[in-house]
Amino acid sequence: MTVATLLLLLANGILPLSLADSQADVQGVDYINNCCDLGYGRFTFSRRPKESGVYVIPNICRDDHLEVEAYCDTINGGGGWLVVQRRQDGSVDFNRTWVEYEDGFGELSGEFWYGLRALHCLTGQGGWEMRMDVKLVDGTKLFFQYEQFGVASAKDKYKVTVGGFQGTTTDPMVGHNEMNFTTKDSDNDRWHKNCAIDNSHYTKPTGGWWYNACHSINFNHYYSLGNDIKLSDGWHHTIFSEIKIRPLNCSI
Repeated sequence: MTVATLLLLLANGILPLSLADSQADVQGVDYINNCCDLGYGRFTFSRRPKESGVYVIPNICRDDHLEVEAYCDTINGGGGWLVVQRRQDGSVDFNRTWVEYEDGFGELSGEFWYGLRALHCLTGQGGWEMRMDVKLVDGTKLFFQYEQFGVASAKDKYKVTVGGFQGTTTDPMVGHNEMNFTTKDSDNDRWHKNCAIDNSHYTKPTGGWWYNACHSINFNHYYSLGNDIKLSDGWHHTIFSEIKIRPLNCSI
């Protein structure tokens, strides 16, 4: 089930039986409030403690009436991360519309985008950090982590705020801070053309992103093309990426 489909069902008052539900002891189950809870042994699912995977979070965005699935990374960077983007094989088309990027698409077990609405709902009031785990085509693994991460509302074009960088290389998001989100049908970047369509680095559409004019990092591009990330030694192609977030007070 895609994230967009799940949110649509929830909006209509329908709670489907999820993967995590099917693995849980339904009677007396203690659902996690966020992925940080996995560090405290509060879950009662049949999976092993601290195993990365799909879980049910009942009061996401402090709304007790919402229950949504989320993929939790319990390993990288100390764990406690809610994964909001993954690319790994090019099986999902990321050349999507504004509405699709708002709602989210893909499968949590594979490639997906969690949705701009969810990102704003979670991080819009501050107090969140973000991490990117990346594997280059030559096998090199990198990470980029930010102590501050927030996504504004639709009114503000889901503008991103990042700060407090640490990582294995130079900061690739430095030119994207305070940028609006752009898709193929909603041009909000600083170039005279639409970076999601006419990016000078590509001959094919490159997917939605917080473009400047246009990018030094973009994991939502056409998968088989290079120039995904610009580091101090030039452009590189990534074969795997995960973007994930967690509360600043997450203690694993």
